[in-house]
Amino acid sequence: MRYQCTPLSRRQIRAFAHQIRQTLHLESQLYFPVENFLEVLHELVGDPDFYFEVIPDEDWELSPDVHAFYNVDEHCIFIRESVYEGAANGCGRDRMTIVHECAHVILLQSSGISLTRSFSDNIPAYRDPEWQAKCLAAEIMIPFDLTDGMTAREISLRCGVSKEAASYQLKKRIA
Repeated sequence: MRYQCTPLSRRQIRAFAHQIRQTLHLESQLYFPVENFLEVLHELVGDPDFYFEVIPDEDWELSPDVHAFYNVDEHCIFIRESVYEGAANGCGRDRMTIVHECAHVILLQSSGISLTRSFSDNIPAYRDPEWQAKCLAAEIMIPFDLTDGMTAREISLRCGVSKEAASYQLKKRIA
């Protein structure tokens, strides 16, 4: 069983990411400040109960493959300590992981919780909450208008993302 959500196109998500960057006065900044974003996310989404918690790796009770997750009931993003430290030290994968979880918070707050259960594995990407969060995180971290004409390597270095994420975004460029 999987969940579907309100449909969003990449173009809509890109506009939403730009709006988020404008709200944070980051519309002309390439490198997105992930730790600061976590600190102000509760204000951005209007949820005073939202918080994040960094869990020491030795106390992480989930699979080591799970780096962070958003618990809707607790209004909390739980982050493995090594992932948080990696993000603070500029690791692109860890930075994107955290922004991906923040994207879940933002998308749920903006569209409300209107998930639909599906017993089909054929959910279109634009209705898949995981795809939407991945897309929003990438659009926030790799701003379309600021990276035009850059190579994947340049994007990786200047935006602080993995080369894989930069390459993927380049393949998905639409006007």
